[in-house]
Amino acid sequence: MPYFLVGPENPLVEPAVRAILEGKPVHYFPVVFYGPTGVGKTHLAYGLAEAWKRTGNPGPVVLETAIDFHRQLADALESQALVEFLERRQRAKLWILEDLETIAGKSFTQLQCVQLLDQLQLQGTPLVLTCRVLPGCIPGLEARLQSRLMRGLLVNLALPSVQTRRRFLEELVQNRQIRCAPEAISLLAARVQGPLVRVRKALMELAYLSGDRQSVHVQKVQTYLEQHHDVVGKIRKIAELTAQQFSVRLRDVRGPSRKKQVVYARGAAVYLARQLLGLSFQQIGAFFGNRDHTTILHSYQKTKKLLADDPAVRHVVETLYEKLHHEGLSKTTETPRSEALVRPKPKRLKT
Repeated sequence: MPYFLVGPENPLVEPAVRAILEGKPVHYFPVVFYGPTGVGKTHLAYGLAEAWKRTGNPGPVVLETAIDFHRQLADALESQALVEFLERRQRAKLWILEDLETIAGKSFTQLQCVQLLDQLQLQGTPLVLTCRVLPGCIPGLEARLQSRLMRGLLVNLALPSVQTRRRFLEELVQNRQIRCAPEAISLLAARVQGPLVRVRKALMELAYLSGDRQSVHVQKVQTYLEQHHDVVGKIRKIAELTAQQFSVRLRDVRGPSRKKQVVYARGAAVYLARQLLGLSFQQIGAFFGNRDHTTILHSYQKTKKLLADDPAVRHVVETLYEKLHHEGLSKTTETPRSEALVRPKPKRLKT
């Protein structure tokens, strides 16, 4: 499979893809790949579409995200082109719909999905969907859509194992012609866990730091990992103190909970990690349940607005900022300017 690296942690992926490419998914309708952010759902979707074309299967292939489906459906309704919109999907020989959870709560869009799903099943057209959790666990998803999806082939995608990470690094080293000792590859594969994008980032940073004439060796990897561990420890400290201040549990802050107090605490921790440590939203998201950078960006911006509008939240965040800064959890040794960071600018009254 191009773009998606199949490892022992995902034993059902290869037979599921083979069934689709050989025209067998009528017995497993639809096929649903689900797993957390970073497991490669989008890579798998694009790889499957390319493999479908390359193996001589008939076209056309429709590959789209669920939110794009929703927006185009709204446009079709407004322009009175609903029939053409639906016919394009009905004529497809393979329909791949990504990020199903993004249409949760959108009843009319889900109804159109149900009708298309039934039509494609009658035609024997394969349908592939991706989502973060089992369809039956997505809040806001209509029962009739959930029941149809749960009757299909459900393939759980897991994060890459150490064997998969090592194989990925070996291929990356060869393709990019990076001088890297085998022992260094093994150490990186063992210690850098999570999605392959994180593994790739670690290797490319090490290669950049090493320069063209020097190889990446074990000592450099160890130093890099120690520095990375220090950053993770600082984020944990921020999250722990923030959870205590908001009277919630750390595991809830890092987990999927959407309770109001937990969301406030998570947003404050994200804001503080960004302000104090200067980390990227992707780095912060990796700690908070492996959330993607757009989710973390939204949390950061929402907290920033809260700081301007809610004096109680502003007071808590300022208190945490001062405490964390004085404990050395900062990217700078300058005197903290929390007033400038979290207080809104005074508004000029109109006279």
